[in-house]
Amino acid sequence: MQILITGIAGFIGSYTAKKLVEAGHSVQGIDNFSNYYSAKYKKARVKDILNPLQIDPIDLNIEDSLKVDKLIKKVKPDVVINLAAQAGVRLPMEETDKYVNSNLVGFSNVLRSTVSNKVPYFLYASSSSVYGDKAAIPYIESEQNLHPTSFYGATKLANELLTPTLIQNSSTAARGLRFFTVYGPWGRPDMAYFRMIANVVSGAEFNFFGDGSVERDFTFIDDAVNSVMALTTELQKRKPGYSDVVNLGGGRPLSMNYLLQTVSSISKNEVKFNRLNSNSNDAKKTMSDSKYIESLIGSKPNTKLEDGIAKTIEWAMRENISSNLNNWVKSVQ
Repeated sequence: MQILITGIAGFIGSYTAKKLVEAGHSVQGIDNFSNYYSAKYKKARVKDILNPLQIDPIDLNIEDSLKVDKLIKKVKPDVVINLAAQAGVRLPMEETDKYVNSNLVGFSNVLRSTVSNKVPYFLYASSSSVYGDKAAIPYIESEQNLHPTSFYGATKLANELLTPTLIQNSSTAARGLRFFTVYGPWGRPDMAYFRMIANVVSGAEFNFFGDGSVERDFTFIDDAVNSVMALTTELQKRKPGYSDVVNLGGGRPLSMNYLLQTVSSISKNEVKFNRLNSNSNDAKKTMSDSKYIESLIGSKPNTKLEDGIAKTIEWAMRENISSNLNNWVKSVQ
């Protein structure tokens, strides 16, 4: 199949592209190399993961509707996977326009062009952040009591509301992917696990928010990508106009204190940190109900945190990685 990925230089985007090419698909991708974190880091990720597969991302911003539409017309993809977004929950109020521009305007540009050009299949990144703190645990896709605690989470919920309205009566079937705290080598340097590992490997500063009781359902990158692959294949069984959302999580929530202990234990170095007040944008606990994804593809993310962190530390200790960790952490806007 011909597949177009937005946000291909990102963490999940680059791994997804690699897996698709290895499975025999033709992949093209775009990225705007935003400065939310180091563009040099993204280019290093591209060089390591994508360039060996002869994938060279097109520098394009999804906020430019004319360029997005022109590209989709040219590529004629069978599948569009929209992973481009302004990530993170901690941008200050004066910078929330970044969420609006990328996650709402940019998203709608990609969605509208996908539908108008009659692309058969559309998958897009949503987030466990849509659930907020009022949804029942474990989070189930049919949950109606959705009250995101962050502006970011609200934009992702908006994506889920927008998609069915344009998909109905179209030639496209769509699927939202509610990712649960994806981690691993080449991950985002704004995330706690990355910053903990950077601290023990290279002494990078780490700010620890709250008392560590916050729990996350961690999903290793290989599991996330394997799920995306299988869910893309499954979507091809669906008729035009179909739309759903799927949790991509394993259902094993663990505390930030446990993550801290795991990183320290595996690295044999104590994580040194600055203790800061908890952030109101952080949900207290995330936990995926995995029954729906298992019913669709027969599996769910299952890599143990301990194993995934061990692989990530091994990656971080590579000389070309360890020497840059501090700068990558400091680059986060």
